[in-house]
Amino acid sequence: MSSNAIVQFSPAELALAGGDLSKLSPEQRGTYYLQVCESIGVNPLTQPFQYIVLNGKLTLYATRTCTDQLRSTRKVGVSIVSRERMDNLYIVTARATSPDGRTDESIGVVNLEGLKGDALANALMKCETKSKRRVTLSFCGLGWLDESEIETIPGAQVVTPETTTEKQNGHTPHWIEEVHWRKKFWATVKELDLTE
Repeated sequence: MSSNAIVQFSPAELALAGGDLSKLSPEQRGTYYLQVCESIGVNPLTQPFQYIVLNGKLTLYATRTCTDQLRSTRKVGVSIVSRERMDNLYIVTARATSPDGRTDESIGVVNLEGLKGDALANALMKCETKSKRRVTLSFCGLGWLDESEIETIPGAQVVTPETTTEKQNGHTPHWIEEVHWRKKFWATVKELDLTE
């Protein structure tokens, strides 16, 4: 048997293997979104994921809704193990546990330099939230970014299907859907009774 066999892949397979959802049609992205939600047990009607352009690729990131539902459905307990300050950094370590005794830990870090008052208070709370969400995703074996991490990533751009007038490098990216796409998507979700 020859080792030089040529295998043909569909655009969808190439897009998913390369991690770039922009190569999928709106319908394919909708199907992928629903299948991801179904595979991990979250409700697609609550928008557990949003789109982000990262390193030139369109991908998903997890919202608060996603991590909250994962903790609930998988009975993941989360507790804060430590809070510490290192120079201008505030570091919170969160531990996740499951009924069968598994554990995992992740940290959340924020820069407190120049912050005071409400801005400082919000940063401290954000750090705790970040650690809890990161450990939830890690514990569940999911490699997605959490929304609390997005703003610290240089060049990351959050996008929505409605942003039809958004420009990038002087032109409208081909992966930006028309305004009606989201309405059609959620109508399909309801029609397929995927609300649970």
